[in-house]
Amino acid sequence: MRTLIVIPCRDEARNLPDVVGELRSVRPEDDIAVVDDASRDGSAEVAARLGCDVVRLPLHLGYGAAVQAGIKLGQRGGYDVVVTFDGDGQHDPADVAPLVAAVAGGADLALGSRFQAPGAYQGGPLRIAGRRLFAALCGALTGLALDDPTSGLKALGPRAQALFASSRFPDRFPDADALVVAHRAGLLLTQRPARMRASRNVHSMHDGLRPFAYAANMVLSLLVAALGRARDLRE
Repeated sequence: MRTLIVIPCRDEARNLPDVVGELRSVRPEDDIAVVDDASRDGSAEVAARLGCDVVRLPLHLGYGAAVQAGIKLGQRGGYDVVVTFDGDGQHDPADVAPLVAAVAGGADLALGSRFQAPGAYQGGPLRIAGRRLFAALCGALTGLALDDPTSGLKALGPRAQALFASSRFPDRFPDADALVVAHRAGLLLTQRPARMRASRNVHSMHDGLRPFAYAANMVLSLLVAALGRARDLRE
């Protein structure tokens, strides 16, 4: 399976050498693309020196837009699988293989779940509660038992790439809402254990009061994702 690993990046210059180096040691056959979301610390230059393909967004458009740009790159390149992989060191490259295997076995989208991997880092009580809430909402809307819907570790086959590259992709925070859209579009979703680690970043996009704004926005986005005619997503 020809695979592209996409790393959405915002000020990850300090982490990229270790993340890319670890990926290459475990997945030497895969291509790596870094999508730089207008970083201020020279992340794009670091990625270029590491030999990665680099996509530079002209403005700070957010995590979702960076993910979608990388998926579009993979789709246009004809990759069998596109894997989204965070640049803060929390993902284990060894977890990529089971996700790619799931896509090779017929899944359209395979999600890495920290709750299925004993000893995986799960974050603080607030984040655990948030993930449980969105898992419950996602399950109620789709009937799927996906217990880690905010996971950034995903493997996408051609049909998932096409959907996520389209205007129907919720590109602000593509988490549980993206999974609802994928399910309603008729895609086959599955999950595999992922040994998440603590982020190496001191700050994140969920610092301060941001988790509360994120939760409110995600609930609204989930409702939007659940509305409309499912057949429109299949066209």
